[in-house]
Amino acid sequence: MSGRKHRGSENMENLCPVTRKRSTSKNPASAVGALVSATKSSHYEHPSSPSALTFEALEEMGIGMLDSEESSSSALSAIALAVSASATSDDNSNETTPYASVPRMAHQLQNPQRLSLGSSADTTLDSATVEDTLSRQCPAEILQMLSQTKRSALGTEGGSNSNSPSKRLRNPLAAVTCNNQSETATPLNFQPSTSRLAQVRQAKKPSLAQIPARLVPTDSFFVYRTPAMSAHISSGINYFERLSDETLLDIFKWLPKKTLLRMATVCRRFNRCSRDETLWTRLDLGLRTIRPGALEQIVRRGVLVMRLAQASVQEPAFAPSSASFRVRLQYLDLSMASISRSSLRTLLSHCRQLKKISLENTELDDSICAEIARNKALEAVNLTMASGLTANSVRLMMESLTNLSSLNISWTDLSADAVTALVTHISPNVIRLNVAGCRRVLFDSHVASLQKRCPQLLELDLSDCNSLTPAAITAIMKFKMLEYLSVSRCYLIPATRFIELKGMPSLTYLDIFGMLSDAAMEVLEKQMPKMGINKFIHSSVSRPTVGTRRTSIWGLRTRD
Repeated sequence: MSGRKHRGSENMENLCPVTRKRSTSKNPASAVGALVSATKSSHYEHPSSPSALTFEALEEMGIGMLDSEESSSSALSAIALAVSASATSDDNSNETTPYASVPRMAHQLQNPQRLSLGSSADTTLDSATVEDTLSRQCPAEILQMLSQTKRSALGTEGGSNSNSPSKRLRNPLAAVTCNNQSETATPLNFQPSTSRLAQVRQAKKPSLAQIPARLVPTDSFFVYRTPAMSAHISSGINYFERLSDETLLDIFKWLPKKTLLRMATVCRRFNRCSRDETLWTRLDLGLRTIRPGALEQIVRRGVLVMRLAQASVQEPAFAPSSASFRVRLQYLDLSMASISRSSLRTLLSHCRQLKKISLENTELDDSICAEIARNKALEAVNLTMASGLTANSVRLMMESLTNLSSLNISWTDLSADAVTALVTHISPNVIRLNVAGCRRVLFDSHVASLQKRCPQLLELDLSDCNSLTPAAITAIMKFKMLEYLSVSRCYLIPATRFIELKGMPSLTYLDIFGMLSDAAMEVLEKQMPKMGINKFIHSSVSRPTVGTRRTSIWGLRTRD
């Protein structure tokens, strides 16, 4: 009994037009066939028709017993077809078999595909069509027995499984009604489904008349491809190989440096062209972290202008066993860069064409200063707040750098001997000098020596040189071309001596921060109306960047 109940549950699921679950049992078709046979023999058996509506008759009609692969809608279609055939055989007594009118009914279908009972696709009759057919051609007794059979099966299943789809979904036979008004049974007339979903699907399907003529396939329809495109696809020609290296370089020069590195991985030729020196003339790596060994690869590409301000160079920057090579660096900014002395020494040992260098706030030693001194073409050197300078290193650099024109050696904690070596051996070509921060080591005699050594000075910054006295003003007034002077916080110089500076016709700007009160400043401005007083807070001598210009060093662009 449990097996029958289980098969009854599966039969109810097969009758559901929504879930369409497959069943392995043949009991639904057997039960329906037996029910129809019994009803036919008791109510519709005609004397002239000796054969009743049996399963053999259904098989001969092409219906047969439903196998496990047929859907529930196919079962309902088989019932309707069998009942209709039986009713037709009773009315037409001249027909020898109860299923002779099946071919005629099949020709009356508007959509023959909906009679494919054995297909697995959704081509069976929908429940609405079957219900309409049963209501027009089935007597009330048959429909009543069908309903009782289904209710009994539902009751059996409901007690065992409360989650069965038969309880959740609509009964496909619940809406079946009986039409007793028609006296003569009419042959089956399967019309398209009248359900809302079927109407929407039918409306979406375009008819042949609605399809444009140019889209209808014909015998002359073919896909056309241009010969040029076909030749390009099938030939496999690499047109980049036909371009000269000069043309590739003209293309590559517009690419960013990151894209240029990726282009080097395409092929060997692209790798060779991407390393050309003309593509690496300038490079900005400020605030970046340089991985070990990357700095060597960068300078080997022939960079001329490189900015490494506030960059972090990881060790080792150069391979220990690398052969000696020369780089083309001319403008190098290492301001506040995190680099070891050994890496800096190695880098400068490969540089012999430097013109301007900035080593602000870096650690130096005598060997690094010796490498700097070997760059005879140096014009500007910025050593602001650098540490490790000695009298010997200062003397060596001042004697070697004969082309030096701008020097910033402020706040380097120089000794008195180092200051003496500076003013004694400095190049006469220097026109801009900043020696601020030499507290208690720079005296009036040093200023007098500097005036004799560099008479063409244009800018001189002596800020925070506390040992200077009014005698320094006398030595300063001997500069005939001086345009800018800063003696801020030189407290030993009285304010009245500053008025004497108006006798210098070339002096244009004077910075004396922290020396005068506001009232004294107004008096001084009235005494020297043509001179700009306290116009510059920070010195720009030899500095690579001034103000907000962070994409250029010494007026040269560092980015393409």
